[in-house]
Amino acid sequence: MQRSNLNRTLLSSALLASALLGTPMALAAPVVLNIPAQPLASALNEFGKQTSLQVLYSPDQVQGISSHSVSGSLEPIKALEALLQGSGISYQLNGDTLILNVAQGQGLELGATTISGQGQGALLTTEDTGSYTTAASNSSTKLPLSIRETPQTVTVITRQLMDDQAVQSIGDVLRNAPGISTQAYDSDRMEYSARGYAITNFQYDGVNARYDGVFDEGATKVDMALYDRVDIVKGATGLLSGSGEPSATVNLIRKKPTREFKASVTASAGSWDNYRTEGDISGPLNEDASVRGRLVGVYQDAYSYLNHYSQKNDVFYGILEADITPDTLLTFGMDYQNIKPRGSSWTGNPYYFSNYSKTDFSRSFNPATDWSRRDVVAQTTFASLEHRFANEWKVKGSLTQQTNDHDTQLGSAGGGMPDPVTGDGMFFYWGKWEGHRVQNTFDLNASGPFSLFGREHELVVGVTSQTSRQTGATFDASEFGKVPGSIFDWKGDYPKPYFPKNGKYQTNENQNSAYLAARFRPTDDLSLILGSRVSDFQYNDTRTYYVQTPTFSDNKTTSKQHGKVTPYAGVVYDLNDTYSAYASYTSIYKPVTERSKSGTTLAPTEGNSYEIGLKGEYFDGRLNASAAVFRTEQKNLAVYAGIDAANQTYYESVDGATTKGIEFELAGELMPDWNLMAGYTYAQTKTADGGRLYGYPLETTKPENVARVFTTYRLPGVLNKVIVGGG
Repeated sequence: MQRSNLNRTLLSSALLASALLGTPMALAAPVVLNIPAQPLASALNEFGKQTSLQVLYSPDQVQGISSHSVSGSLEPIKALEALLQGSGISYQLNGDTLILNVAQGQGLELGATTISGQGQGALLTTEDTGSYTTAASNSSTKLPLSIRETPQTVTVITRQLMDDQAVQSIGDVLRNAPGISTQAYDSDRMEYSARGYAITNFQYDGVNARYDGVFDEGATKVDMALYDRVDIVKGATGLLSGSGEPSATVNLIRKKPTREFKASVTASAGSWDNYRTEGDISGPLNEDASVRGRLVGVYQDAYSYLNHYSQKNDVFYGILEADITPDTLLTFGMDYQNIKPRGSSWTGNPYYFSNYSKTDFSRSFNPATDWSRRDVVAQTTFASLEHRFANEWKVKGSLTQQTNDHDTQLGSAGGGMPDPVTGDGMFFYWGKWEGHRVQNTFDLNASGPFSLFGREHELVVGVTSQTSRQTGATFDASEFGKVPGSIFDWKGDYPKPYFPKNGKYQTNENQNSAYLAARFRPTDDLSLILGSRVSDFQYNDTRTYYVQTPTFSDNKTTSKQHGKVTPYAGVVYDLNDTYSAYASYTSIYKPVTERSKSGTTLAPTEGNSYEIGLKGEYFDGRLNASAAVFRTEQKNLAVYAGIDAANQTYYESVDGATTKGIEFELAGELMPDWNLMAGYTYAQTKTADGGRLYGYPLETTKPENVARVFTTYRLPGVLNKVIVGGG
């Protein structure tokens, strides 16, 4: 793995190109070459293949330039000079890596990205860079764009930032990320929101994963030891996901194997006997590093500030990469996570005493029984095959299977309004659930440059198919349990009741989509991104109960939508070498399963999302800034309306819900050794008549103002191994 520094020209480019095959040869040793005259980008790729050398450059730097032909037995340096003759481009030698320089002769610099040169092209990672930002991301449109080139707000949580904040789960990442708010439902369930709406779209290496809301079968408990970075694309992201809330899409980018051996062991100890160990080993598996592997393992055993609450966590991650040919990369891997909490609460504590005075429980009070639990086992197996053609196009196919199992048995003394003196009058919330879910996702896409009207542009086209099947048992929880004695003496010691099995359920969800996005470059300063996604959705939920009662019967819910089009448009204009102005639009579409009071399924939520802003890139791209104004308009928004006579929750559709807001973000290096991640978001939602909109999903627990800041500084001189910081 070769680390390099690239300047602003590289950071504003859409893709870093690299060619590396086998073990580098001595630069002075003659090599037999045969490279015809052709576009310089193609000639450089061919040069990398024939010399087994790594060449780093920016596509914008060589756009529209043709090379001279080179043939015969030549030293690689002499051959490169011949290719570049008359182009105005020089080179810089860094070990066995050749770095092309801008026309002014300035060295290319970048501390924000590690570039792993392979025949498959550049792989951008943030590990070992020490940076709080990155040069490029394809999480917004599947096109490789820099932060400045992306016409939406993008927050990148790098590996360095995660290490500095000592994050352990995706929940730790999100509760510290700019613009994200957190709502705790109980000891184990968390909901994360952006711009006033719950975050429901999660991806892993760009592959969509189903999110089951507050029931959460592992989506918000993912361990971060497996990941290089997290990209958070703010606002509606229908081009990526097809459906979902206009909040954000969270894309978790896995760690990849390295071409050089590296290994680490990390241990931590914290308050309340919180012990954790991580192991990470990576490197080549054969002599020429054409096969590489990586293993990550985690074990955590922790108690809590909550009385009689604990959690154990086992994590395993393995990944293999193989260069099948110099231009073909095969990837296979799996991850496994086993989460075992004990003393899990269900909902919170009572808010009022029986005389309607406010309760005042201690911070450590836990209403859960000692047997209460939410056990989750999550396993993912993934594989991909990517081939890069000589014309810089590539085709990639990915297949992912996610399996989630949960065993939930809950007992929580949170019901009722206790007597303020005796503490009597409380009752249990309790129940039992089991479930098994298998989700399969296939994605096939092709991307690359194309020429039109004498200019070079970029295109990505693909198809995605996702199926999810969830099965499980239901259990009777009709027994009413009264908390014995005073709630003030509660220690969680209570015998587990018998939960008889009374039925089963099966839920099937399918989504098939085709998508296309193109980045047009009418001029050097202007780029236009146009895209669309066409999707079919199908949802079927069947619940069968063994014992029927007048108010508890078979329940079937079916929802289908075909040919739903989700368009996307964005424009970016470079005002100068530092600033770019942008605007973007996308439509909103979300199938809903909520029912009206009459029992019919509500119409899908639809709407539009707009964003305009300004982005800046400072210190050769080591610091990124953005300022945005956004507006979201929705109709058929499902809002909680009440409980009917059969004790079933029902909803109603609300039209004219409009969210307006602003967002600022600053991330990167303010000066050498001083990193910063900061952001401020304001979002307010109102009804068509201008009134505040309350109720699910727009709750008062989603704040209108969110401000976050985190900064670190590496001490100078002999103390340069020490980093101090806070947020």
